[in-house]
Amino acid sequence: MTEGGFLDSFRGDGPLRHLTILDFTQMVMGPIATQLLGDLGALVIKVEPRRGEWERSFLPRGRRFEGESAYFLAMNRNKLSLTADLKDPGDHELVLALAERCDVVVNNFRPGVMERLGLGFASFRERNPQIVFAQGTGYGDAGPLAGQPGQDLLVQALSGLAANTGGGNGPPIPTAAAICDASTGFLLAFSIVAAALDARLTGTARSIEVSLLAGALLLQAPEAFLALNTEMEWKRSVANIGAPWFGAPYGLYRTADGWLAIAMTPRHKLVELFGLSGALLELDEDAWYERRDDVNADLAEVLLERTSDDWLAYFAEHDVWAAPLLSLAEAVRHPQVEANGFVETIPLGEGRASAEAVGLVTQMSGLAQAARLPPPQLGEHNDVIRDALGVKESTPHQ
Repeated sequence: MTEGGFLDSFRGDGPLRHLTILDFTQMVMGPIATQLLGDLGALVIKVEPRRGEWERSFLPRGRRFEGESAYFLAMNRNKLSLTADLKDPGDHELVLALAERCDVVVNNFRPGVMERLGLGFASFRERNPQIVFAQGTGYGDAGPLAGQPGQDLLVQALSGLAANTGGGNGPPIPTAAAICDASTGFLLAFSIVAAALDARLTGTARSIEVSLLAGALLLQAPEAFLALNTEMEWKRSVANIGAPWFGAPYGLYRTADGWLAIAMTPRHKLVELFGLSGALLELDEDAWYERRDDVNADLAEVLLERTSDDWLAYFAEHDVWAAPLLSLAEAVRHPQVEANGFVETIPLGEGRASAEAVGLVTQMSGLAQAARLPPPQLGEHNDVIRDALGVKESTPHQ
């Protein structure tokens, strides 16, 4: 449906350069999804309230970076910003007119919000018979929680992720990153591309929906399969094994000068490399699982005898899966991150400094980097978008 020449100067040269996205998302899940589409070349028009989307005002420890929220800057490059009051008849008509030039409309409001605004799937399909209407929700569009606020921590609690994390003698522990938001954002982007491809090939309009809860369950697909189909009981380790369903070793271990991670080392290697009892080799799988905390405690005692670097060199020599424990500040400067170009320098716009950020981490021939457009100032593209539609009058900011 995208017409040639429509705001083409803002498109990238990636494989999605022929897609135009009308983006009503905010917070994390939606903006991550649409940024990824923009990184791959799509034209993304971000529709914001006149006060700005929620993320612009989310300030870690009350601090701004170059006058903006770091959270907004991290998730909104390669987008245009159009301010609109969706309850205003003129702005309502403006976004419907925009949809005639777009391939995808995406939002992450609670189920029913867009419909109450007269901007649901049916309204957009009437204006564009092959539109893809994509929605990200907290819990899905049906069921007792459908209308409740969906947020990463809440879904970690509801989905079993938090309950399965942490030591058996301590509280459940949520992950520090918004893992449900981010992973569901990737799922949303994938689903949008799939539906847009079908719409382009067949002319079929399609409504799609993904949820944080579904994304969290997908992250745990193997464990969910076992929970659904077997009677096996899992319990958290009291000796620092990182997941209830694994035996030793699997987790973080203290060394003489720090910490490291060890994962899934065969029993014969444990006996050989750590001087453990050979009787461990005779245990069946259930007995081995029941002994895992004792084994882990023995391993932990041995690991205290040498430094992390000594152990990592030793493990590399003997093909043991291990890694150092780094802070995030150390991780983003790691030579492996640098070698693969995972961190890019992105522009922040005229009059503002550039910044380093996680860029397009997909390696793709013909696409060197993600950043072509800086995260937009609020309403920065109001006039250029209206001009492209032939709507000359400009809506004043409030």
